[in-house]
Amino acid sequence: MNGKEFAKKCLYEAGVAIVPGTSFGKKATDYVRFSFAASQDNISQALENIKKMVG
Repeated sequence: MNGKEFAKKCLYEAGVAIVPGTSFGKKATDYVRFSFAASQDNISQALENIKKMVG
């Protein structure tokens, strides 16, 4: 799955908003970007949600 598909999956299945890498250029199709402008607790919860999602 590419970065855009993964970002969409994270949003709808884990409740975590991330940005597909293509927002930063065509060469970043298979990447995503995370923002860490949140509390440590929120970041930890988001990563836990993604971990559960990917199994």
